Amino acid sequence: MKRPEHHHTHWFVGVAAVLFVLAGVIAVCSAVRTHADEWGLTAPSAASASASKKAAPAATTDKPALAWTDFSTRRPLVYTALGDSLAVGYFATAKDKGYVPELARTITAQQQVPVKVHNFSENGGSINTVAFPQLAAIYATKPDLVTIEFGTNESVYDDPPHSATPARFQKNLTRLIKDLQVHTDAQIVLLTTWNQPRSATYDARVQTVAKHYGLRVANLEPIWADAQQNGALSTKGAASFLGYGDGFHPSDAGHALIAKTVYQQVKPLFTP
Repeated sequence: MKRPEHHHTHWFVGVAAVLFVLAGVIAVCSAVRTHADEWGLTAPSAASASASKKAAPAATTDKPALAWTDFSTRRPLVYTALGDSLAVGYFATAKDKGYVPELARTITAQQQVPVKVHNFSENGGSINTVAFPQLAAIYATKPDLVTIEFGTNESVYDDPPHSATPARFQKNLTRLIKDLQVHTDAQIVLLTTWNQPRSATYDARVQTVAKHYGLRVANLEPIWADAQQNGALSTKGAASFLGYGDGFHPSDAGHALIAKTVYQQVKPLFTP
């Protein structure tokens, strides 16, 4: 009887098919991983964490800081606020109870300094949709103080044109600060994000940029994280000057806490 022949060709074809499928799976996984990394959906690797610790040294500026005593009724401190719905005042019960006017009042009360406020903030806003389109008008205010409160809407996944990957957000924030430093003499304070699933990822970018430029940061995370105790979040359905509370945006108490936190970073910027 004749021995059956082994079909080596069929065996090689089968192996090749398996390898082809595996290559496809690896490629898909790699693409998914890359997309997730871009949006801060995965924990940073040890290598990237190590690299972030080696941030560039803080840049310095030779612009002298004004003294609190330099301001007067004839020369008020000009405060320009940049931000999203938080800076607009959602969901305080009255317009003057948002953190921006609260901060202005705190400065006046603590330093006996009159404050003129310009608020360039919009509900749902981001650096790309609020700050960049209004740069000329922002420069024209000739601010002494600028607060920058962005990142919350940028962190909302895949919601263009407001959303931005952590890397893109950092680039936009860097560009905004550079532009402000070139065109104004303002002291700048950065605020972290508000109550989002990826707040930590975007807050880390804020801290990185602040460290590079030697800026102060008002960290809002302790406020919203302790909302059950401090009442920082608006009550759903509660009346406000901009509609009804949603349980996400700050309450009057929340805005007051934000203003207090920001003031602690503003106070050292101007000499006694």
